[in-house]
Amino acid sequence: MRDSFSLPFVRIVTALFSIAGLNEVTTRAETIASFEIEGTVVKPDDGCNQTVVVLCDLASGEPLCRNPLQPFMTVLSKTNDNVALDWLFTSPDAAGRFQFTNVPPGNYVVVAQAWKGELQPTNLLNYRSQTVHLLGREEVQIPSADARNLKLTPPGTNSIRFDQEFGNGGGLLMLSTRPQFSNAILGGYGWGTNFLSHIIGFNCIPEGKTTVHGLPDQVYASIFMNDNSPGFGSMKLPLGETNVVRMPIVAGWSDGYKIPPTNLVWLVDLLQTNKLDIDKLLGFPPPNRSQNFPGAQREKWRLLKPIWEKEITLPTGQQTRVVDLVTAEGYARLNSRH
Repeated sequence: MRDSFSLPFVRIVTALFSIAGLNEVTTRAETIASFEIEGTVVKPDDGCNQTVVVLCDLASGEPLCRNPLQPFMTVLSKTNDNVALDWLFTSPDAAGRFQFTNVPPGNYVVVAQAWKGELQPTNLLNYRSQTVHLLGREEVQIPSADARNLKLTPPGTNSIRFDQEFGNGGGLLMLSTRPQFSNAILGGYGWGTNFLSHIIGFNCIPEGKTTVHGLPDQVYASIFMNDNSPGFGSMKLPLGETNVVRMPIVAGWSDGYKIPPTNLVWLVDLLQTNKLDIDKLLGFPPPNRSQNFPGAQREKWRLLKPIWEKEITLPTGQQTRVVDLVTAEGYARLNSRH
């Protein structure tokens, strides 16, 4: 049985985000001056009674923690999960008015959404609902006149239902207006900064079923399925073509998706046939066996990032990009287990 979300899940997500390069956030300096962010949001009228506006860091897209007012992963690297998961958010009043006070100068994003539920937990990652309304995303600079007069509106009018086959309340869904960096087989590598810093909503989808309203015409979705063998899915949503989508989840499960992109089938076959040592081929040093998994992955990403688009020649004479080579390696390993 696949594991549902727990505190270790938070550590896994943190490792994945840091692999994507998003933990390199400069800690916001303490300052005496502080300002307010105020605005309005239109609440849905279909029974989704839990509305939140979350304050995020613009550079990374990460939610800001209530205390200290720093990005999620910056805080998580220094303290415990409960402090890091106490994100700074507010609930609008009956008229849809919201306010953040004592905000230091900087560049921020406010993201609003609504769920249906009885309770609004402090840890928003514990919230699961089969209906989610996206209510708006706005970038805001502090100080500025605009910061006191934000008007959040839904990103669009589209709706879609995710109909996944998950056996529990797991499955972190993330929605963004920008595409993922690369293939889902790469997990955190594949999300990339651009995708994560333009997130417009999220949900921990209960039993794999959730309907999202307020989507723009172009939206990209990713799912991280917590498990002792995690699964990842990424796709551009086929809005206008269907009202229901089932995202393929790339994973080692018996029902996991294992088919590589058509243009890389030859490369997967080559790697499986020739048993190439990719790290050696790329000139990487031998792995540090004393490092934990997240540390090893961050180090590998540090080495990969500058050469990601580089063309290299394989021992067999063919040429390929590093990103394609690493993607094919992932599918080759995945399929070698079966």
